[in-house]
Amino acid sequence: MVTLKKELIQYKMKSSRRVFLASLFFLGIFNIAKAKKICRLTPSQPAGPFFKKDNVYQFSDLTNNGKAKGRIISIKGRIENKDCIPYPYSRMIVWQANAYGKYNHENDLSKNKIDPNFNGYMKLQSDKNGLYNFTTIIPGAYKISKTIKRPPHIHILIQTRTNKKVITQLYFKDHPLNKKDFLFNRDEKNSLLELNVKRSSDSLEYANYNFII
Repeated sequence: MVTLKKELIQYKMKSSRRVFLASLFFLGIFNIAKAKKICRLTPSQPAGPFFKKDNVYQFSDLTNNGKAKGRIISIKGRIENKDCIPYPYSRMIVWQANAYGKYNHENDLSKNKIDPNFNGYMKLQSDKNGLYNFTTIIPGAYKISKTIKRPPHIHILIQTRTNKKVITQLYFKDHPLNKKDFLFNRDEKNSLLELNVKRSSDSLEYANYNFII
């Protein structure tokens, strides 16, 4: 009888030890997975000649309720610091060419078509969790010389409430013009500037992108 009791006690101790070790193992796996999240700084890009300081209105839809020409896309994500902590209520300015590669700006002297339903400029603000969301169209490519054609891209200016700031350009992953673009290729980390466009179950195109400042 005494031997049986001893065996039961030893079994319980071993079982408890196994549970304890298993808990440490899974806790370690969880912490490793948690530590793997890396927030890489978003590379900066030039503002270019078509930036507007004035006549930029507060809204989050550049498509004029879907009337603008081109492929409509929803872009959303978070504004964070290098430790992956969100910046609340950050100011954003977005500007881009229309589907024909034409900016709504006096400096754009090209003969590309004007889209009366596409203003091309807006400002918005992230929420308390650093989240943002806006709707636009995929811009057209345009020539800046006889031999140079810029790939589709979207300009973004972000300024946090703590005055951290970045100006950059977002490109579309795997677009053939990216490989030859002098601005896209000036940064070794240019893959951090690419939007990976996907299609939702209801056939809407979207891309997720986190700005790290």
